[in-house]
Parts: sequence; C-alpha cells; structure tokens
Amino acid sequence: MSEKPSQSKPIIVRNKESEVDIYTAVAKYEEKQTSNRDENNDSAIYFNTLHKWQDIMKWNYELKNKENSPKEKLEEYKNDVIHLFLILKKLNRLDKIRSKQKKDLLNKKKQEIDSKHLQQENLLNELFYLKKEISKCLQYKSSDSDIDLVPLETFCLESPDSADYIDKLKSGLINEHDLHIKRLQWEFEQRQTQQQQCDEVEKNKETILSEIQEESRILQSILPMLKDIRTAAQPLQQSFGLAPCQARSYADIVNLLPKPLYYLYIQTDAYRVACKSKFTVSINGDEEEARRFDSNKNNVVDTNSDEEVDVPKPKKRHHKKSRTDTKSVQQKSLLSKHPLSVKLTLSLKNNTQFVMEFFYLVNLNLITVTVTSSWSGFSSSYSRELLSPSSILDALFSGDNGKESPHIVNFHQLEEEKTEFNTMEVGKPYIWAQSICGLDFLNPSVPDFLISRNHIAQVLKAINNRLKTRLSLITQLDCSDLERRFSVNGVNLTSVLSPWNTMAWENFIKLEYCKPHVEFGTVTENDLLFKRVINYKTATLTVVMVIKCDYPKSNPIFTLQLNMPTTNEGMSVLNSTNNNSVRELEREINVFHEQIEDEDINEMLINIIGRLVVCFEVMMETWGHSDFPKTKTILYNIRGRARNHPFKAVKHHSGIIFEHR
Repeated sequence: MSEKPSQSKPIIVRNKESEVDIYTAVAKYEEKQTSNRDENNDSAIYFNTLHKWQDIMKWNYELKNKENSPKEKLEEYKNDVIHLFLILKKLNRLDKIRSKQKKDLLNKKKQEIDSKHLQQENLLNELFYLKKEISKCLQYKSSDSDIDLVPLETFCLESPDSADYIDKLKSGLINEHDLHIKRLQWEFEQRQTQQQQCDEVEKNKETILSEIQEESRILQSILPMLKDIRTAAQPLQQSFGLAPCQARSYADIVNLLPKPLYYLYIQTDAYRVACKSKFTVSINGDEEEARRFDSNKNNVVDTNSDEEVDVPKPKKRHHKKSRTDTKSVQQKSLLSKHPLSVKLTLSLKNNTQFVMEFFYLVNLNLITVTVTSSWSGFSSSYSRELLSPSSILDALFSGDNGKESPHIVNFHQLEEEKTEFNTMEVGKPYIWAQSICGLDFLNPSVPDFLISRNHIAQVLKAINNRLKTRLSLITQLDCSDLERRFSVNGVNLTSVLSPWNTMAWENFIKLEYCKPHVEFGTVTENDLLFKRVINYKTATLTVVMVIKCDYPKSNPIFTLQLNMPTTNEGMSVLNSTNNNSVRELEREINVFHEQIEDEDINEMLINIIGRLVVCFEVMMETWGHSDFPKTKTILYNIRGRARNHPFKAVKHHSGIIFEHR
C-alpha cells in the first residue's frame, strides 16, 4: 500500500480577545436571529431535520449490511448527519435564548405587577385614612356653639353695622354662617370692652382694699390707747361707784341655746379642737330676742292662768276673718323656730364652701337643717346638680332623705292643724341631725348628751366624705382624655364623646328602655341622672347614667340605646328591650364591675366609662358590619347560642386581647 505523503498541519494562533469578540458577536447575532425568526418555522425545521436524521440513519444501516458498500456513499451520509447535527444545535441555542428572553420578560412583568399591587395597597390605605379624617371633620363640633350669644334682635339693635342683616339674610345676600361669624366678632369686641371695664373695677377694688387695710392698721394702733384709757378710768369709775367695763362674754350666747343645739355646739367645737378639722362652728341669731323668748317661755304658764282668773271674757263679736287669722297663726306657731341657730361651715378646695345651719322647732321638738353653698370653677349643669344644697345631704345614711319628720308625734300634730311640712322654709329633719343633737324619740322630751357624743364623729366624717365625693365626681365627669388614658394600657379608642348633661326624672320614666329599672325599684326619684352620646363612625350610642346618693358604695347604673344605619339607608333603634347585644353590653357594665387593686375612688367612674366605650367599640367591630373594621385583637367574634360578644379584656405579652366570659 502506498502511503500518503504527510502534510504539515497549519499552525493556528488563537487570541483570547479575538475569541471573546467572536463569541460576543455570534451571541448577539443569534439573539438578533431569535427576534427575526419565527418560532413555528424553527419548530417545523426541527421536526424535518429529525425525520431526515432518521432516514439517513436507516439508509446508512441498510448500506452497511450490504456487501461491497460504497465508501463514497457512507462518507456522504456522514457529512449529511454532521450538517443535520449542527442544525439541531443551532435550533437548540435559539430555543434556549428564547426561553431566557421569555423568563426575563416574565420576571419583568411580575415586578411590574408587584409594583402596581403595592401602589394599590398604598392607595387603599391612603383612602381609608382620608375617609377616617373626613368622618372626624364631619363629627367635629366647634366650641363656638357653647358660647351664649346675645339674641339676634339685640345684636341687630346694638351693632352699628347690622341694621339690615335680617333683611339680607331673608333675601339670601348672606347666609347664616356669615351672620354667625359677624355675631361672634361683635361679641368678642363687646367682651374685650367688658374686660377693660372689669380691669378698671379691679383696680378700684384694690385701691379701696388698700385704703381699708390702712384704716384697719390705724384702728389696731388705737386699741392699745383705748386699753390705757380704760385702765386710767378705773379709779374714777370706782370713786363714782360705777361698774367697770366688761367684755361681752361669748358663753352667755351659748347658754341661751336650747338643749339640742347646745349639745350640738359644744360637741362640734370639741371635735374641731381635738381633731384639728377644717371647719368652723358659730351661733347665729339675735341674742336679745333669744332672751325675750326664754323669759316668755318661763312666764307663759303663769300669764295664762292669771288671764283666766282676772280678765273677764269679752262678748262674742262676729268677725269674718277671725277664724282664718287664728288658723294661720296656729300654723305658723307650730313651725316656729328658736331665735338662735348653730352654723357649721366647711371649707374645701377650689374655694368651695358649705354652710349647714341647724334650727330647733320648739313646738315640734325637732331639729332641721338648711344648706347653702358657694363655689367657683364649676359652670356645667351637672356640677350644679351634684352640689345642689337641697339634695347634697340626702341619703347620707341609708333611708334618711329628710322628707318627713322622724318623730311620729309630729305627723299627728301637722295633721291636726292641716299644715304641710315645707322643707324649703324650715329645712330638712334628717335622722342624723336629731342624733348629733342628742334627741331620742323614745324619750323625746329630754335630750341625751351621750347620744350626741357617740354620733358626732361619724356624722361629720360622713358629711366630709360626701362633699369630697361630689367634688371628685365633677372632676371625673369633666374628664376628656379617655383616649390617652386607655392608649397607655394598649387599647386605642376612636369614639367621640359628647359632654354630660343632667336629665329630669320626668324624662327618664318616659324612656322605654329605662322603665324596667323604675318598675323593679333599682332607680328612684332621689338618684342623680345624667345623659351623654357616644359616636363611633356611623353608630350612635345614647348613655343614661344613674348615680346613687351613696356613691361610691353603690356602683352607677347604665341604660343604653343604639342608633345605627341599616342596609336600606334607614336607622335602626336598638335597646335592652329589643336587642340581645345591647342587653349584654348593659349587663357587662352594670354587673361585671371588675374591681382593680388599689383603685383610686377619684378614678373609679372614669374607668367604668372607659370600659363602656371599649366594650361598645368591640361590640360594633364583632357585629360583622362593613362600616366597623376590626382595630382590636379579638379571638372569636361571637360564641354560643346567644351570640355573646368578647367583652372581657385580658392582658397578653403582645397587648390586650378580648375574649368571652
């Protein structure tokens, strides 16, 4: 065999930079081809290439099995197979490039969708915040509505620029808002003028006070001179046989007091000195009239007997008004008071002063009490109700309202004379008042000193506690930072609370949801009634609160009525008589009063009202209404056959959780 001459292979010098450039150029070219070529055509080429591959492999197999197979044909099949293989590799690279491009496009679209979704969530949160702010703006109540403006007629008469305001308002040239602003501006100017006048009066007052103090200083400097004159005049008085000048003894007035008031005076004065209490006791009345009263009382029996013996009976004469005059005189004499009275003055904080005056009804042998009070800094209607002198000492002890005399004999005396016991004129005959004056109606004619001594400390402490409790109630009713107090404890409140207002007994008994309390006797006419409104989004809760006279021994009683919108744009009125949820909310506040350890009495009512607001918001959020989304951590919305709400608040390391009882 002849050997083929060896041929020298060409030397190829490969440069890395050129390879990188060629690879980059080929990659860019194939990427460009993927965008220009059709995927379906490439798929058809792929399947056609596979069929050709199968045919060539089949032909090659048949040709190899034959004897004397031509090598040229086999070499041709080999070249065709290599060509087809290169085509398949090219199609595979194009397919991978397309897959990569589609994956990149898919990731890009996903990022765009995530960005749009995040933007949508931000817009929804902003929409919810704007709705919340709009609801706050709609529920905003300006403080100018609480200003007592002068009547419109007075404003039009006194204001120089308001002569035709009413005509302009009727003709539509100005609206009520503009007129209200003009009235406020005029009121502000008037009050500034009055303030200037008040400042001038205060300056005059200070000037007068300084003059009074100067004159008082001069008078005090005269006192030593008067004492020297008195000392120097004593020899002259003795030479003329005159009695020396004596200071007026205060004990003389005390001895003129009747026995019950005498015991009251000495016991209260002794208690004041011993316990260093901040109250004063004094005697009020005319001393000379008291002396005449005692002398007439001592001589009334002798005078009547002398008149019966010595004075002949006058002839009967007919006078039409004699019978009426005699009856009125007898009625007045039955309720006549002793000329002297004992006055007890208690001074508390905020310049609050309570004065109790004790009178002795001589013919009824009864002690009555009248109360007068003065305070500053309290202007609300409920403060006047809580500090009302006519009822502040009612039910100081159980069942003692002071409406009737505790002495049974007095009932028959008044019935005989057909006279009514008017407490507004003579005062209230409290049982405790009789006790501290030593009156025991088992033996009413003789006052007992021991009875007065045993009851004086208990009664004065009870009166002091009652006054402090009422002042604390006013402070708690004035509280307007419930949201801040409960946010510290982990509960956010968004409700808007209106101020408390007093409520008349006649209006209370007319309410359907309040009548059960009246029928069962849990609320009486002597209790204090207050009313307020709580707004939570679109729901309105009317709260009627009943405070007993012996608060805080008895907890407040709450009656509720809920107004909330319905699906047909109406309003549904729900209360304890027609809705189990409102009935359950009342039971939660009135029955399940959770006593906190070391709870301050001055915070007790605030905590109860705060629990009411929290439970009201929980009830609305667990009702399933779209207007009240959840803002608190609640395990289960409702439970049981009665569909109870989770009102019980439990402290957890993550915050406050509400669960069912």
